[in-house]
Amino acid sequence: MSLSQAGVLQLRSMLRQAVISCSERCQYQSTKWAAELLDALPDVDLGTELTSSTEIFSPQIDPVELRLEQNELPEYLMAKAFFDCHEPQRCAAVFLPRTSSEHRFPMRKNPNNATHGNVPTSKCKVISQRALFLAWYALLMAGEKEKVEELNQVLGPSDTGAIVNKQLAPLRHMLDTWFNQAQQETPEHGPSQGWLEYLYGLVLAKDKNYDLAISWLLKSVSLYPWNWGAWQELTSLVRDGEHLNWVQSQLKPTIMAFIFSVHCRQELHLLSTSLVSEISQLQSIFPRSLFLGGQRALVFYRMKDLHEASSLFSKMLGSDPRNLDFLDHYSNVLYTLGSRERLAFVAQLASTVDHYRPETCCVIGNYYSLSSRHEDAIIHFRRALILDRNFSSAWTLLGHEYLKLQNTHAAIESYRHAVDLNSKDYRAFVGLGQAYEVLEKPTFSLYYYRRAVALRPGDTDLWQMMATCLISMSRIPQAIDALKKAIVCTRCHTGNHSGDDLDTICRRIELLFQLANIYEESQNRQEAIRYLKICLEESIAVQRNVDIINESPKRIVTSILPRARLLLAQWATVDSD
Repeated sequence: MSLSQAGVLQLRSMLRQAVISCSERCQYQSTKWAAELLDALPDVDLGTELTSSTEIFSPQIDPVELRLEQNELPEYLMAKAFFDCHEPQRCAAVFLPRTSSEHRFPMRKNPNNATHGNVPTSKCKVISQRALFLAWYALLMAGEKEKVEELNQVLGPSDTGAIVNKQLAPLRHMLDTWFNQAQQETPEHGPSQGWLEYLYGLVLAKDKNYDLAISWLLKSVSLYPWNWGAWQELTSLVRDGEHLNWVQSQLKPTIMAFIFSVHCRQELHLLSTSLVSEISQLQSIFPRSLFLGGQRALVFYRMKDLHEASSLFSKMLGSDPRNLDFLDHYSNVLYTLGSRERLAFVAQLASTVDHYRPETCCVIGNYYSLSSRHEDAIIHFRRALILDRNFSSAWTLLGHEYLKLQNTHAAIESYRHAVDLNSKDYRAFVGLGQAYEVLEKPTFSLYYYRRAVALRPGDTDLWQMMATCLISMSRIPQAIDALKKAIVCTRCHTGNHSGDDLDTICRRIELLFQLANIYEESQNRQEAIRYLKICLEESIAVQRNVDIINESPKRIVTSILPRARLLLAQWATVDSD
């Protein structure tokens, strides 16, 4: 994929306007995302195509909305200053009256009944969509702040999910009223800007009305595709690959829809070489994009190619050592690799940049966990949640630590918070399965293992966990099916006998040996012998490459090979008798 110079210039203009529009509405993360993507574009000579300053700072093209924005500018600047100073209630109060019955929305009336450029004359001031979004968004944030204050401490007695944002119901009523007036009173007033649709989708999602939220978010990105926050919220609501296909069928083919597709498939664990190829295409347009670099690294991380993921994250850190956005994922990779020294360096670096970022707390927590200092790890994961109650990764990591300390009930509560916030976090479902195994409740364990497998059907580890759970429940035929699927997954990840492929082959040898033993225990000697012979053949094939195998796979082969031969000999002797 490549763009002409004219295409790059147009994309630059759109992203530049997106930065301004998102910033005006205090959408800080979307502003940062658009600004970084803008900076990631290749350098081109703008020449006569340079956009005028008027266009840059006034992306509004609707004349009536523009007049409203100009008239309310002093109030708007004050409201935005209040929001920037973390005073959302004061921000909302600038434009919103004290009672909902006093609200008047920016509807356009008949020109004969209006003055000053079609703006209705009334004792109650009419405000622009920009101001209305800012006021209502501030109200939503004020409700979230109040909710967190009522929840009090992490995993405290109030942290049960019963406390909700009290502003959701009035906000939904006001948004319903606004859209009804827009349709009934002035159908000729022109299209909405897409921002209020985004806010409505946000409110509906927080109110757990997910299907309706998706429909409004689709309207939002159709009207204004440059708000990354809307795409992120849409990603969080997509359930699976089939649902994603339906959502994509409702979208126009734009570059933002393409970026959404890549991001959403990565989040859904729909991993493939074609996904990596599509990220490469986007990187050809945005060669300096750390966001796309992070997506690429996450794909390899979720594919369990940890060394490649570590290398990509390391390059990102080298290009911008102050960027903490993907650092919690990098720390997970380093933790899994057991790279304690590197993790210590990353933790120190993150602390130097910003000690009070949730990502920094997670990195430090991972370092303490790897050092077997689980109480200190819990302190830092809880600190991450104090800073951001919706940081789902911290809930999952907190659950892992509680499970290691055998505080099973606290682990279960942590994992439940994680899946409530992110239903695609298979690690939290696995943690729930393991916790209920400790409590000797295999039925619950099996349920959560199945949820994890539904998210990652190609994960060998998950199928093996499910098989072990089924064996404990004496459901042998189902356990055999699960083990066979685990073996099939290992075959999908092997090509030749080299590097990580050899590790995967050794893993398959273990599974074949386990499957043969299960068949023997279920008195199916014929199938047991068949799988044991396959196990023996693969063990011998790997042993020929013994010089290039790591120590761990080598031990697997050398331990299983004699046992497999002994079992075959014993069974042959019994059969001959």
